[in-house]
Amino acid sequence: MSLQPLQPGKLLGVLTDSGVEFTVIGALAVNVWSSEIRGTGDIDIMVPAGDDANKAALAKALKKLGATQISLDEGGINQGDADHPTLMFQTRFGKLDILYRPDGSAPYRDVKARATSRPVAGRTVQVAGRNDMVRMKTAGGREKDLDDVALMTESEKGDPIQVQLTMKLAEGADLENSTEVVFGRVEMFDEDGEVWVEEDRQLKVRARRAGMSPEHITDWARFLADRLLGMEVLQDAEVEVEIAEPE
Repeated sequence: MSLQPLQPGKLLGVLTDSGVEFTVIGALAVNVWSSEIRGTGDIDIMVPAGDDANKAALAKALKKLGATQISLDEGGINQGDADHPTLMFQTRFGKLDILYRPDGSAPYRDVKARATSRPVAGRTVQVAGRNDMVRMKTAGGREKDLDDVALMTESEKGDPIQVQLTMKLAEGADLENSTEVVFGRVEMFDEDGEVWVEEDRQLKVRARRAGMSPEHITDWARFLADRLLGMEVLQDAEVEVEIAEPE
């Protein structure tokens, strides 16, 4: 599949002219709420679930865009469920990701109610609010997501804050595999983070990060626990969070 350069104004124009109901999320929304502009190779939009009229408008727009869905073999992702999928397309104006319920987000109607109308690439569109974007990015948990949180909240890049988490490993979960899975997530927060399991199957995480407030780090810990519960690593989503701020 040949990759087309991103032309956000033209892509957004086709969506709006086709009558698609959507709210911009992703890097374009981050740029609205930060003092720095981050480059991006795609456009992310959130759309309402269960809206047949909007699905028809979206199908019309995708046809105009000459869109081709990106398969798993081509770098697409398999995320969400039948009602809230994440779909990735290559179009003649660049890559378009369509999300029905991004990680960490409220239902579409709530995100839309808090959205703001802003000019993006020459088109006036609805952009997800700052707090909604911070929650989505915190839940995403990748290094670039957490950097985006710092950009949007204008957090100081001072001394890193240390956090220690305690969670309960699921009965029957393999210790070695579980530790590797958890470290894979923690490494995106802090490449020098530590993960270990104590005798009573208490799963421990110790990590440090600058550019995030204690509140955002606590949110990250809760989203991490929810994700690990879904992966059957944890017994429940309870997580004890201990934060030591720099003196």
